[in-house]
Amino acid sequence: MKPDLAWDYRKPRRAITIRLVVGIWLILLTVILLSEGYWGWALLTGAGAVANSGLAWLAYRRISA
Repeated sequence: MKPDLAWDYRKPRRAITIRLVVGIWLILLTVILLSEGYWGWALLTGAGAVANSGLAWLAYRRISA
């Protein structure tokens, strides 16, 4: 399964870096939301963080192969 994003193909290292930074931000936001008791929003942002990190990992595998 490869992400079909043209920008990821043109600038893969930059795309990976941005995806990782966004993933870290979403994880921090998830922790903050969980500490405040917003479980539904925390689940949503946590799923986004996992998806973003997964796409970064797939892009990394593509350029390192």
